[in-house]
Amino acid sequence: MALRVLHLSTYAGGGGAGRAAAALNEALQKAGVDSRFISAHGTRFKAARAADRALWRLQRSATKTWRSPARFGSLSASEINESSADVVNLHWVTDGFMSIEEIGKIKKPLVMSIYDMWPFCGSEHYGVDGLNARWKVGYTRENRSRHDKGLDIDRTTWIRKKTHWQKFHLVSASTWMTAAVRQSALMSDWPISQVPHAVDPQKLSPQDKTTSRQQLGITIRGPIIAFFSSAGIQDKRKGYDLLAEAMRHVQVEYPDVCLLVVGPKSRPQQGVPGPGVLELGPAHGDHDLALAYSAADVLAVPSREDNMPLTAMEAQMSGRPVVAFNIGGLPDIVRHNETGFLARPLDTTHLATGILRSLSATHAGKEWGKTARQRALATWGSQGVASKYIEIYQNLLT
Repeated sequence: MALRVLHLSTYAGGGGAGRAAAALNEALQKAGVDSRFISAHGTRFKAARAADRALWRLQRSATKTWRSPARFGSLSASEINESSADVVNLHWVTDGFMSIEEIGKIKKPLVMSIYDMWPFCGSEHYGVDGLNARWKVGYTRENRSRHDKGLDIDRTTWIRKKTHWQKFHLVSASTWMTAAVRQSALMSDWPISQVPHAVDPQKLSPQDKTTSRQQLGITIRGPIIAFFSSAGIQDKRKGYDLLAEAMRHVQVEYPDVCLLVVGPKSRPQQGVPGPGVLELGPAHGDHDLALAYSAADVLAVPSREDNMPLTAMEAQMSGRPVVAFNIGGLPDIVRHNETGFLARPLDTTHLATGILRSLSATHAGKEWGKTARQRALATWGSQGVASKYIEIYQNLLT
């Protein structure tokens, strides 16, 4: 009988975590696993999401990050326990999909794929770093920031995880995230494996740049720098403002350079993102994604914080170099001066240097793209990733 795996993810597409979960599910199916996928939907989910977000707002924090108290959820543990699954794989399951308490009631062997810091933080998806960061030492009344007001939702969320969760197997996609788990007060001794997200090399393969631009209706002939964000340019964590600053330096050498923004278009009251900017809108499906990557000369990932951004992995699978800050999980994706460029964190001038270098004939951006594709195939090709997950599942069942 085939191994039966049930994947749980709030979203099945749109954001990187949802797309990564769906890609793994598909890769496992191709490998002969009875792999199934449940995502959030319906009025019950919408009500739980609204309640959870309302609870979050009772805390006023100086730390600006997405938060999930996960007090309310639309999926119960009993539904999962009654399923025929041998193993349950949690992905990004907050924002009204599953509560902390219901996760703790799951009786089947459990794997959690980690996409951000929420599993071992309080309600924060990315936590403040530092020697005495609360996620490292534990959340007490005494170590709350004096700038935070209202209920300490971060602390109560962390205590609920500590109370209701027993050790289950974690899967981290990056070296940075693995190290963070090891430093955390909640999960430092939990079993963990490191496996990258899965990217299908057939769906995202190098395509002709000129043809891709024509199919997208892009008439620009100059170099194109792509920027992807499922939350749009206003998501400060994704660093659009830093990229816009870097682009001013790039335009000195390449006056006709264009910044291609893929994601929700900016609202009218926000104004146009800047000169030389083309807003493509959201990419709908793998075909649109493949065209967007192939239409660009390079992908910029100017994130202030990030784990293992799927866009960087997909761009490299599409044969495009990636220029990013040397933060989070990006060193696992980008090989400096081989498949792209890693700039000093938050240094926009150095980021511009990387973009210029990727466009320079002397540094052969095409060669970087070829190397990127080869490494992507070997490192995060979907079938290789699926085989690693299968090994984790089987070990849990023996």
